[in-house]
Amino acid sequence: MEKFDSDYATVDYIKKDNIVFLVWKREAHYDNYREPATFALMLLKKYEHSNFLFDARNGFEDVESDVEWGMSFLLPEMKKAGCMQVGFILNEVNDIEDEMDMWTKAFKQYFQVHRDISYEKVLKKMLQ
Repeated sequence: MEKFDSDYATVDYIKKDNIVFLVWKREAHYDNYREPATFALMLLKKYEHSNFLFDARNGFEDVESDVEWGMSFLLPEMKKAGCMQVGFILNEVNDIEDEMDMWTKAFKQYFQVHRDISYEKVLKKMLQ
């Protein structure tokens, strides 16, 4: 299976860009958060040297246990998989700026991080 789809997220591998692309459809917690993230990790492992791009425009609020899981498990495993760059698509004006700043700081410990308002703009930054 190459694609994940739920009420909370979709995850797909974009071959032409070598991107694992996770789109949050709405706020997700616990299994609804971890299942798409784990599927994305599986794709990162499958497609060597792929990069990870999150579309966080439709919801990205985390509960503490999901943050702990992400920082202690997901990020180190993404690094082990060979991921070098992570991108975030954000609304130009957003109400999750503090949350995204926290995640950006955490991701920067492992990866180059890029943020912008569209897939194309983030991808352009990744290719520079």
